[in-house]
Amino acid sequence: MRLSMLLIVASVAANAQTNEVVKVKVVGDRVSLRASPGTDGELLDRAMRGEEMVFFGKTNGWVAVQAPDSLDFWVAAEYIQNGVVVPEKLNVRSGPSLNYTVVAELGKGDAVGVRGEFNNWIKIAPPVGGRVWLSEDYVEIIEPPKPEPVVVAAPEPEPVPVKAEEPPEELKPLVLVMDDSKRQGVYDEMPGILRRANPGLFKLVYVVDGIEEPVCLVRGKESQLERYLNRSLLIKGPVYWAKGVSLPIIQPDKLHLDPIIAE
Repeated sequence: MRLSMLLIVASVAANAQTNEVVKVKVVGDRVSLRASPGTDGELLDRAMRGEEMVFFGKTNGWVAVQAPDSLDFWVAAEYIQNGVVVPEKLNVRSGPSLNYTVVAELGKGDAVGVRGEFNNWIKIAPPVGGRVWLSEDYVEIIEPPKPEPVVVAAPEPEPVPVKAEEPPEELKPLVLVMDDSKRQGVYDEMPGILRRANPGLFKLVYVVDGIEEPVCLVRGKESQLERYLNRSLLIKGPVYWAKGVSLPIIQPDKLHLDPIIAE
């Protein structure tokens, strides 16, 4: 798949691997944390050498990371009730005014960590997904070790009859048998929104005009992938094909949450 076909997916959605989150390490002294990618972006704080932050993506020489908890962000007070977001969408800004940069977006029902109030604006803790920017020259990406791919062909299950009056059974695990007629284990990258498929399997989908179109199946540790359900990801890893399954199956090597993809 070509990235130029997948920009619509990138526009709707943190970097992660199936084992741990991908991070960046600060390698400079007092490195500027800015609200947008550029030297004209608002200066929010300074990062010290050796600090590690969750990696989101990079563009034009700047790296996006999860905003550290030491920062204060702001939302309009009229849209918060009892610490919960009221409208369907609410911009989080770097300061208490519409003149400040939008650094995150919250949805209806999201809880915020209230820290104070000023002139009809509420000071909050940075939410998950709140991003700030550092110059790429002063950070290094910490790459977790690659997991060993494991593909096991499960035996064919015996059919179990279901009586008409009984409620339908839960979806059974999908049996995957390798298709030797196709190339297996080719390294690729696929973006999409992570949904649940069969037990033990997930899938990536596009969402266009409210309609979901499947991209591929995802096979990994269920307990680790569940935390990224309904989030936009760019998954990198070997791709396999199974008999009777029309979609490719990717084994996650790295996952980039809310990917930033350039043409």
